[in-house]
Amino acid sequence: MNTRERPSPVVVAVDGTDRSAGAVRYALHEARRRRAGVRVVHVAPATLPVGGSMPYMNYPREDLLGTAREILGRAVAEARAAAPELDVEGVLRQGRRVVEIAVAGASGSLVVLGRETRQGPDRVYTGTTTAGVAARATVPVAVVDGDWRPTEHGRVVAGIEPAGAELLSYAFPLASSRGALLQVVHVWHVPDAYAALDHHRAVTGEWVVAATRLLESTVADWRASFPDVEVEVTVVPGRPAAQLVDAAASADVLLLARRRRDLEHPGRLGPTTRAVLGRPGVPVEVVPMTGVPRHAPLVLERFGEILKS
Repeated sequence: MNTRERPSPVVVAVDGTDRSAGAVRYALHEARRRRAGVRVVHVAPATLPVGGSMPYMNYPREDLLGTAREILGRAVAEARAAAPELDVEGVLRQGRRVVEIAVAGASGSLVVLGRETRQGPDRVYTGTTTAGVAARATVPVAVVDGDWRPTEHGRVVAGIEPAGAELLSYAFPLASSRGALLQVVHVWHVPDAYAALDHHRAVTGEWVVAATRLLESTVADWRASFPDVEVEVTVVPGRPAAQLVDAAASADVLLLARRRRDLEHPGRLGPTTRAVLGRPGVPVEVVPMTGVPRHAPLVLERFGEILKS
Protein backbone atom coordinates (compact mmCIF):
# COMPACT_ATOMS: atom_id res chain seq x y z
CA MET A 1 0.00 0.00 0.00
CA ASN A 2 1.31 3.45 -0.94
CA THR A 3 1.26 6.02 1.81
CA ARG A 4 1.85 9.66 1.16
CA GLU A 5 4.85 11.11 2.91
CA ARG A 6 3.90 13.48 5.70
CA PRO A 7 4.54 17.15 4.80
CA SER A 8 7.46 18.82 6.53
CA PRO A 9 6.33 21.00 9.45
CA VAL A 10 6.18 24.76 9.58
CA VAL A 11 8.77 25.91 12.13
CA VAL A 12 8.16 29.04 14.21
CA ALA A 13 10.64 30.58 16.62
CA VAL A 14 9.33 32.27 19.76
CA ASP A 15 11.16 34.48 22.23
CA GLY A 16 8.54 35.09 24.91
CA THR A 17 7.66 38.62 23.72
CA ASP A 18 4.70 40.05 21.82
CA ARG A 19 6.66 40.16 18.57
CA SER A 20 6.30 36.37 18.36
CA ALA A 21 2.49 36.46 18.39
CA GLY A 22 2.08 37.32 14.72
CA ALA A 23 4.71 34.74 13.76
CA VAL A 24 2.76 31.99 15.56
CA ARG A 25 -0.49 33.01 13.86
CA TYR A 26 1.26 33.02 10.47
CA ALA A 27 2.79 29.59 11.14
CA LEU A 28 -0.61 28.12 12.06
CA HIS A 29 -2.16 29.71 8.96
CA GLU A 30 0.54 28.27 6.71
CA ALA A 31 0.37 24.85 8.38
CA ARG A 32 -3.35 24.65 7.68
CA ARG A 33 -2.79 25.53 4.02
CA ARG A 34 0.01 22.99 3.67
CA ARG A 35 -1.74 20.32 5.76
CA ALA A 36 1.39 20.14 7.89
CA GLY A 37 2.27 20.20 11.56
CA VAL A 38 3.86 23.04 13.51
CA ARG A 39 7.17 22.97 15.36
CA VAL A 40 7.51 25.70 17.98
CA VAL A 41 11.15 26.45 18.78
CA HIS A 42 12.66 28.48 21.60
CA VAL A 43 16.39 28.97 22.05
CA ALA A 44 17.67 29.48 25.58
CA PRO A 45 20.71 31.77 25.74
CA ALA A 46 23.98 30.63 27.26
CA THR A 47 24.39 34.16 28.67
CA LEU A 48 22.01 37.09 28.95
CA PRO A 49 22.65 40.32 27.02
CA VAL A 50 22.04 43.25 29.38
CA GLY A 51 23.86 46.11 27.62
CA GLY A 52 25.76 48.95 29.28
CA SER A 53 29.34 48.44 30.44
CA MET A 54 28.70 44.73 31.02
CA PRO A 55 26.97 43.60 27.83
CA TYR A 56 26.61 39.98 28.97
CA MET A 57 25.97 38.34 32.36
CA ASN A 58 26.28 34.68 33.25
CA TYR A 59 23.40 32.93 35.00
CA PRO A 60 23.18 29.30 36.16
CA ARG A 61 22.35 27.08 33.19
CA GLU A 62 19.37 25.46 34.93
CA ASP A 63 17.88 28.87 35.72
CA LEU A 64 18.08 29.84 32.06
CA LEU A 65 16.63 26.51 30.95
CA GLY A 66 13.83 26.73 33.51
CA THR A 67 12.71 30.09 32.15
CA ALA A 68 13.10 28.79 28.61
CA ARG A 69 10.84 25.80 29.34
CA GLU A 70 8.17 28.18 30.66
CA ILE A 71 8.37 30.36 27.53
CA LEU A 72 8.17 27.35 25.23
CA GLY A 73 5.40 25.69 27.23
CA ARG A 74 3.20 28.79 27.07
CA ALA A 75 3.76 29.19 23.33
CA VAL A 76 2.95 25.54 22.60
CA ALA A 77 -0.18 25.63 24.77
CA GLU A 78 -1.42 28.81 23.04
CA ALA A 79 -0.74 27.34 19.59
CA ARG A 80 -2.60 24.12 20.43
CA ALA A 81 -5.54 26.08 21.80
CA ALA A 82 -5.69 28.24 18.65
CA ALA A 83 -5.40 25.26 16.29
CA PRO A 84 -6.49 22.03 18.03
CA GLU A 85 -6.69 20.25 14.67
CA LEU A 86 -2.95 20.65 14.04
CA ASP A 87 -0.06 18.59 15.36
CA VAL A 88 1.98 21.05 17.43
CA GLU A 89 5.30 20.09 19.01
CA GLY A 90 7.79 22.09 21.06
CA VAL A 91 11.56 22.07 20.67
CA LEU A 92 13.94 23.61 23.21
CA ARG A 93 17.52 24.42 22.21
CA GLN A 94 20.32 26.38 23.85
CA GLY A 95 23.11 28.38 22.27
CA ARG A 96 23.39 31.06 19.62
CA ARG A 97 19.88 31.98 18.62
CA VAL A 98 20.54 32.48 14.90
CA VAL A 99 22.44 29.21 14.50
CA GLU A 100 20.05 27.10 16.57
CA ILE A 101 16.93 28.37 14.81
CA ALA A 102 18.47 27.68 11.40
CA VAL A 103 19.40 24.14 12.51
CA ALA A 104 15.94 23.48 13.99
CA GLY A 105 14.30 24.71 10.79
CA ALA A 106 16.40 22.65 8.37
CA SER A 107 13.92 19.76 8.34
CA GLY A 108 10.89 22.04 8.01
CA SER A 109 9.23 23.57 4.96
CA LEU A 110 9.24 27.15 6.27
CA VAL A 111 10.76 29.03 9.20
CA VAL A 112 8.67 31.88 10.65
CA LEU A 113 10.07 34.71 12.76
CA GLY A 114 8.66 37.84 14.35
CA ARG A 115 9.96 41.04 12.78
CA GLU A 116 12.86 42.62 14.66
CA THR A 117 11.75 45.60 16.79
CA ARG A 118 14.73 46.14 19.07
CA GLN A 119 16.63 49.39 18.71
CA GLY A 120 19.73 51.02 20.17
CA PRO A 121 22.34 49.16 22.27
CA ASP A 122 20.22 46.00 22.63
CA ARG A 123 20.22 45.53 18.87
CA VAL A 124 23.94 46.34 18.61
CA TYR A 125 24.93 43.78 21.28
CA THR A 126 22.64 40.95 20.20
CA GLY A 127 22.48 41.51 16.45
CA THR A 128 19.47 41.02 14.20
CA THR A 129 18.00 37.54 14.52
CA THR A 130 15.70 37.85 11.51
CA ALA A 131 18.45 38.80 9.05
CA GLY A 132 20.83 36.24 10.57
CA VAL A 133 18.41 33.34 10.20
CA ALA A 134 17.31 34.45 6.73
CA ALA A 135 20.97 34.49 5.70
CA ARG A 136 21.65 30.95 6.95
CA ALA A 137 18.48 28.88 6.66
CA THR A 138 18.24 26.18 4.03
CA VAL A 139 14.46 26.67 3.66
CA PRO A 140 12.38 29.82 3.08
CA VAL A 141 12.17 32.20 6.03
CA ALA A 142 9.07 34.32 6.70
CA VAL A 143 9.36 37.53 8.74
CA VAL A 144 6.06 38.77 10.18
CA ASP A 145 4.88 41.73 12.25
CA GLY A 146 3.81 41.01 15.82
CA ASP A 147 0.24 42.20 15.13
CA TRP A 148 -0.23 40.17 11.93
CA ARG A 149 -3.65 38.59 11.47
CA PRO A 150 -4.80 36.19 8.72
CA THR A 151 -5.78 38.15 5.64
CA GLU A 152 -6.73 37.16 2.10
CA HIS A 153 -5.94 39.98 -0.31
CA GLY A 154 -5.48 37.46 -3.11
CA ARG A 155 -2.14 38.88 -4.25
CA VAL A 156 1.45 37.63 -4.03
CA VAL A 157 4.35 39.93 -4.95
CA ALA A 158 7.73 38.58 -6.08
CA GLY A 159 10.67 40.95 -6.39
CA ILE A 160 13.14 39.58 -8.95
CA GLU A 161 15.90 40.43 -11.36
CA PRO A 162 14.91 40.12 -15.05
CA ALA A 163 16.99 36.95 -15.35
CA GLY A 164 16.14 35.65 -11.87
CA ALA A 165 13.86 32.84 -12.89
CA GLU A 166 14.66 30.54 -9.97
CA LEU A 167 12.42 32.45 -7.56
CA LEU A 168 9.51 31.81 -9.92
CA SER A 169 9.75 28.09 -9.11
CA TYR A 170 8.55 29.03 -5.62
CA ALA A 171 6.31 31.99 -6.50
CA PHE A 172 4.04 30.28 -9.05
CA PRO A 173 3.16 27.21 -6.92
CA LEU A 174 2.57 29.46 -3.92
CA ALA A 175 0.26 31.80 -5.86
CA SER A 176 -1.55 28.79 -7.34
CA SER A 177 -2.09 27.21 -3.92
CA ARG A 178 -3.49 30.51 -2.62
CA GLY A 179 -5.62 31.17 -5.69
CA ALA A 180 -3.87 34.53 -5.83
CA LEU A 181 -2.70 36.96 -8.49
CA LEU A 182 1.10 36.97 -8.86
CA GLN A 183 2.73 40.36 -9.38
CA VAL A 184 6.33 40.06 -10.58
CA VAL A 185 8.21 43.28 -9.81
CA HIS A 186 11.64 44.50 -10.90
CA VAL A 187 13.10 47.75 -9.53
CA TRP A 188 16.22 49.45 -10.81
CA HIS A 189 18.15 52.26 -9.16
CA VAL A 190 20.97 54.35 -10.62
CA PRO A 191 23.42 55.87 -8.07
CA ASP A 192 22.67 59.52 -7.36
CA ALA A 193 25.87 60.77 -9.00
CA TYR A 194 24.70 59.25 -12.29
CA ALA A 195 20.98 59.93 -11.95
CA ALA A 196 21.06 62.51 -14.74
CA LEU A 197 22.10 59.80 -17.20
CA ASP A 198 19.12 57.72 -16.17
CA HIS A 199 16.60 60.55 -16.34
CA HIS A 200 16.14 60.69 -20.10
CA ARG A 201 15.81 56.92 -20.50
CA ALA A 202 13.40 56.72 -17.59
CA VAL A 203 11.29 59.55 -19.00
CA THR A 204 11.17 58.04 -22.49
CA GLY A 205 10.39 54.64 -21.08
CA GLU A 206 13.29 53.01 -22.91
CA TRP A 207 14.51 51.03 -19.91
CA VAL A 208 11.00 50.16 -18.76
CA VAL A 209 10.17 48.69 -22.16
CA ALA A 210 13.42 46.70 -22.41
CA ALA A 211 13.22 45.33 -18.86
CA THR A 212 9.51 44.52 -19.20
CA ARG A 213 10.17 42.59 -22.40
CA LEU A 214 12.92 40.55 -20.71
CA LEU A 215 10.78 39.94 -17.63
CA GLU A 216 7.81 38.83 -19.75
CA SER A 217 10.00 36.30 -21.56
CA THR A 218 11.29 35.02 -18.21
CA VAL A 219 7.74 34.55 -16.92
CA ALA A 220 6.29 33.08 -20.14
CA ASP A 221 7.04 29.37 -19.56
CA TRP A 222 5.84 29.49 -15.96
CA ARG A 223 2.68 31.30 -16.99
CA ALA A 224 1.95 28.52 -19.50
CA SER A 225 2.53 25.83 -16.87
CA PHE A 226 0.25 27.56 -14.36
CA PRO A 227 -2.71 28.81 -16.43
CA ASP A 228 -4.72 29.23 -13.24
CA VAL A 229 -2.38 31.99 -12.00
CA GLU A 230 -3.07 35.52 -13.18
CA VAL A 231 0.24 37.36 -13.61
CA GLU A 232 1.17 41.04 -13.69
CA VAL A 233 4.66 42.23 -14.63
CA THR A 234 5.80 45.58 -13.19
CA VAL A 235 9.05 47.44 -13.86
CA VAL A 236 9.71 50.66 -11.95
CA PRO A 237 12.69 52.92 -11.23
CA GLY A 238 13.50 53.93 -7.65
CA ARG A 239 15.05 52.66 -4.46
CA PRO A 240 14.33 48.92 -4.43
CA ALA A 241 13.39 48.45 -0.77
CA ALA A 242 10.89 51.31 -0.73
CA GLN A 243 9.37 50.38 -4.09
CA LEU A 244 8.98 46.71 -3.18
CA VAL A 245 7.34 47.50 0.16
CA ASP A 246 4.98 49.95 -1.56
CA ALA A 247 4.14 47.39 -4.27
CA ALA A 248 3.30 44.79 -1.61
CA ALA A 249 1.25 47.12 0.60
CA SER A 250 -2.00 45.24 -0.11
CA ALA A 251 -0.48 41.80 -0.77
CA ASP A 252 -0.57 38.63 1.32
CA VAL A 253 3.19 38.10 1.08
CA LEU A 254 6.30 39.59 -0.54
CA LEU A 255 8.82 37.06 -1.90
CA LEU A 256 12.53 37.86 -2.15
CA ALA A 257 15.40 35.67 -3.31
CA ARG A 258 18.51 35.01 -1.24
CA ARG A 259 21.47 34.59 -3.53
CA ARG A 260 23.65 31.55 -3.25
CA ARG A 261 26.91 32.45 -1.51
CA ASP A 262 29.88 32.29 -3.88
CA LEU A 263 32.94 34.34 -4.86
CA GLU A 264 30.78 36.83 -6.73
CA HIS A 265 28.29 37.18 -3.86
CA PRO A 266 30.18 36.60 -0.58
CA GLY A 267 27.26 37.85 1.52
CA ARG A 268 24.01 35.89 1.64
CA LEU A 269 21.66 38.85 2.17
CA GLY A 270 21.88 41.92 -0.03
CA PRO A 271 21.15 45.45 1.21
CA THR A 272 17.67 45.46 -0.34
CA THR A 273 16.56 42.33 1.50
CA ARG A 274 18.00 43.61 4.78
CA ALA A 275 16.20 46.91 4.36
CA VAL A 276 12.86 45.25 3.52
CA LEU A 277 13.09 42.93 6.54
CA GLY A 278 13.40 45.96 8.81
CA ARG A 279 10.26 47.66 7.50
CA PRO A 280 6.90 46.88 9.10
CA GLY A 281 4.06 45.79 6.88
CA VAL A 282 3.47 42.77 4.66
CA PRO A 283 4.96 39.37 5.61
CA VAL A 284 8.22 38.79 3.74
CA GLU A 285 9.46 35.34 2.71
CA VAL A 286 13.17 35.08 1.87
CA VAL A 287 13.74 32.10 -0.42
CA PRO A 288 17.25 30.58 -0.67
CA MET A 289 18.49 30.10 -4.22
CA THR A 290 20.59 27.15 -5.33
CA GLY A 291 22.17 28.83 -8.32
CA VAL A 292 20.78 26.10 -10.56
CA PRO A 293 18.25 27.42 -13.12
CA ARG A 294 14.74 26.01 -12.72
CA HIS A 295 12.70 25.60 -15.89
CA ALA A 296 8.94 25.55 -15.73
CA PRO A 297 7.88 22.21 -17.18
CA LEU A 298 10.49 19.99 -15.49
CA VAL A 299 9.33 19.35 -11.93
CA LEU A 300 6.72 21.49 -10.25
CA GLU A 301 5.61 21.17 -6.66
CA ARG A 302 2.93 22.74 -4.55
CA PHE A 303 4.55 22.48 -1.15
CA GLY A 304 5.45 18.82 -1.48
CA GLU A 305 2.70 17.77 -3.90
CA ILE A 306 4.05 16.91 -7.36
CA LEU A 307 1.99 18.68 -10.01
CA LYS A 308 3.88 17.92 -13.22
CA SER A 309 6.99 16.14 -14.36
